[in-house]
Amino acid sequence: MIELLKGKRFPHQLFVFAAIAFAIGLSTSKVILSISTMLLILATLLHSDFRSFREKVGSQKVLFPLFLYLLLHIVALLWSSDLAYASNDLKTKLTLLIVPVGFAIHPLEKTTVNRILFFFVAGVALTSVINILSWHHLIGTKEYSDIRELSLFGSHIRYGILVAMASGICLLWMKSVRLAVRLLLATLFVWFSYYTYFSQIVSGMLALITVIIGLTFWLAYQKSKVLAFCTLIVPIGIVLLAIFSLLSSNQKGDPAQFKTLPTVTANGNPYTHNMEPGTFIDGKPVLAFLCEEELRRSWNGKSAVSYDGKDEKGQPLRFTLMRFLTDLNVRKDSVGFQKLTSSDISLVEQGIASREEGDGGFWARWNGVRFQLQNNIDPNGHSMLQRMEYWKTAWKIIQKNWLIGVGTGDVQQAFDQQYIQDNSRLLPEYRLRAHNTYLTSWISFGVFGLLLLFWMIFSVLRSSLKLTSPLAFIFMLVAASTFLLEDTLETQMGASFFAFFFGLFCSEKKPAL
Repeated sequence: MIELLKGKRFPHQLFVFAAIAFAIGLSTSKVILSISTMLLILATLLHSDFRSFREKVGSQKVLFPLFLYLLLHIVALLWSSDLAYASNDLKTKLTLLIVPVGFAIHPLEKTTVNRILFFFVAGVALTSVINILSWHHLIGTKEYSDIRELSLFGSHIRYGILVAMASGICLLWMKSVRLAVRLLLATLFVWFSYYTYFSQIVSGMLALITVIIGLTFWLAYQKSKVLAFCTLIVPIGIVLLAIFSLLSSNQKGDPAQFKTLPTVTANGNPYTHNMEPGTFIDGKPVLAFLCEEELRRSWNGKSAVSYDGKDEKGQPLRFTLMRFLTDLNVRKDSVGFQKLTSSDISLVEQGIASREEGDGGFWARWNGVRFQLQNNIDPNGHSMLQRMEYWKTAWKIIQKNWLIGVGTGDVQQAFDQQYIQDNSRLLPEYRLRAHNTYLTSWISFGVFGLLLLFWMIFSVLRSSLKLTSPLAFIFMLVAASTFLLEDTLETQMGASFFAFFFGLFCSEKKPAL
């Protein structure tokens, strides 16, 4: 029996089966991921030819910086105090070792790689449809309070990245299939793009844009290196314009334009007019033309949620209501309140500050981020402002520990201490880590950790261009871009995503796509 298991074909067949299960598990179930990982380990252990094992792993030069990066996790235990946290971190990072090594010793033909990717795309397609149908209450009974609950199968952020990768695979396949299949792939790409837009996941949108830019660069690079880099001019210009739009001052408003202001409402009650900086939306004052007496009475007569309470997002409801009325360009009094429909009242109760935001989609998220950046008085409950606090805190930690970092297990401890030292505005439940893989690597292992991470990224990008592997190229671009907003390698799902596509590149006998 043992000899049968160690036969030439069985370990390879078991590995392919486990890889397919892993591909499905990425978008569907952590349980499937765990089982498939154990099967990958078993298939690797049954590969008893040590010399072949050593040669196959050694031939994959892209594995070297990954091995060094993981080795640094062990070395950094020497100056870690929280060994329990460190051991959990190492357990998560084991996936980064097991999966790529398994793929490296089981070279796969192009057809096998595409079969594995087919199950990955199918899993993402199926779960995305289920998510949308459930959101619109066409199936299931789940009640939602926030768009971030859209993903039923795991973190909405990680899932958004999987959707972007699936869309990229569809684009890659379109160049080499017959027309009918090409139309199906185009339909899938449009669906994945819609899902990304609807889900309002910034990381997902960033990943999708990176896929499109990366593939455009790739196609141009095959013809001319100069042409390829010229193609980056337009997207870089768009990114700069987007940053300028986010940071533009038109939300600050100009109090001088409101020279003559009414003192009382139509009912004779006094108005208040606050024109301080940070109280404007698109040039319109949120705290002007305000009569809270009338607004409180009108609201409490229509809603079961108290005017002085909180909306479903935990924000003061009165301010959500003021922002909603400001967006409608009506005064914050009983007359202005009459402009609200029952749907509008429901949106305010949910913590939604405009009809556009209530319609959903990426532009609602975009405008929400703009408001956060231009009205950054309180970061709590606002994801972008919280990230900015994380990054600011991370940089202070780096300045103290730039050379060797704080160690594998002491990252959260270092953040907690810095938050206390800074008397941070963040509430305890929001005092998290960097949400940036580059900063986390620097904090954990010092400048050497950051350099190793960069080496790992650029080694795959360079090798993928040399070996003409567009799948590896767009994967690494997606990973590198999402590292800016997430601690991707610090979570099991994030590490599994990275290990899977990194491993596929290591397994290729020929370029997979």
